[in-house]
Amino acid sequence: MMLSSSRSETAKGPPFKVQILHDSSLEYFRNVTLGARHYAFDTKRFVLANRWLDHETASWLELVVRDAIEGVIVAAHREEMVQQFAGLNVPVVNVSNVVPQPDLPLVTQDDVGVGRLAAEHLLACGCRCFGFWSEQGSRFSEQRLEGFREVLAKHGMQRALHVNGQFAMEPASESFARMVEWLPSLPRPIGVFCVLDTAALYLQRAVASLGWRVPDDVAVLGAGDDEFWVKFEDVPLSSVKLPSFKIGYEAAELLDELIVNGQKQQRRAKTNGAGRQGRGRVTSPPVRVLPVSEIAARQSTDTLFVADEAVARAVRHIRANAARELYVDEIVRTAGVARTALQRRFKEVLGHSLMDELTRARIVLAQGFLAGSDLPMEAVAERCGLPGSHRLSVVFRAETGMTPTEYRRRFRVVM
Repeated sequence: MMLSSSRSETAKGPPFKVQILHDSSLEYFRNVTLGARHYAFDTKRFVLANRWLDHETASWLELVVRDAIEGVIVAAHREEMVQQFAGLNVPVVNVSNVVPQPDLPLVTQDDVGVGRLAAEHLLACGCRCFGFWSEQGSRFSEQRLEGFREVLAKHGMQRALHVNGQFAMEPASESFARMVEWLPSLPRPIGVFCVLDTAALYLQRAVASLGWRVPDDVAVLGAGDDEFWVKFEDVPLSSVKLPSFKIGYEAAELLDELIVNGQKQQRRAKTNGAGRQGRGRVTSPPVRVLPVSEIAARQSTDTLFVADEAVARAVRHIRANAARELYVDEIVRTAGVARTALQRRFKEVLGHSLMDELTRARIVLAQGFLAGSDLPMEAVAERCGLPGSHRLSVVFRAETGMTPTEYRRRFRVVM
């Protein structure tokens, strides 16, 4: 990423000393740290302090003064933490979207978008009944539920949603017991989105304890794509991928801006003879919301809840062969019914056409190549069964509202 003029103008000075405070046992926050370090390496603007305090809350203020910390990136999960950090005399950026009112500058993912992606994925699995396992009182969870409900309402399925959840910091045994009590009240088959990968893991175990199967009885989807958790059970977990690395990078970038702006304000105050200025007018802290675009699909949602076997055969064939040139006649032969009958049954069962299904499968492939590789557009088109980059651009824009180049610029994973 390019530096803004304000940062490049001050780049001659010594690097700022920055502290990162979070739970490093979670992959999400380790990636946040890597993103911040990447910013430090790119710009030479930061030196990250070597002290890792994670949970040593008593000495935050002392640490800032003693170690001459000039800025903090923190995962503040509780209101009292937010208020403590808001009281520091150095800039602070929060990377946790838990507290309902963001009183600190915040960099996070689009959690409404996370909910939308989750609902769309379960709909594509043929789900007609839906569960949502929340973390009650957490802002990210409420926003994910908002996006989930929005998509279901668009498909006329809002009444098919069943919501339950756990409390933040609740013991796993209590969450598990609540899941075991909740699941028998739900219709089957059903698709359940859990707002955290850890909750999805507990749900998989709760399903197994009832003698049911994932994904045949319950398709389970998590969020975070934490490599440890998604591979922990014998049925690998599908999960919404979150831009944690980019969040770390942009949190560092925002912190840089806040430090520089604070220095400028101090210089102006001294020039005007007013001494050190206070915080001045109360303004809303800056918030950066990063888009989400991808689900890591694994066995826990590798199913199709469709009673019409001909449609199910056709969909499985499309998804397995979308990367090559695929004709309707071939799909019809695989389904084993007449073409007109298959087209009609697609509309009745899935609510869209056979060609819509093929296009969607190819768009999913293209999104993966665009975000995760530097392949030229012609190569992306070829690997998605499309005749060229122009056709890729037309189809992609019609489906997503943006060109392939715009999508790559927005979602490209930089490591």
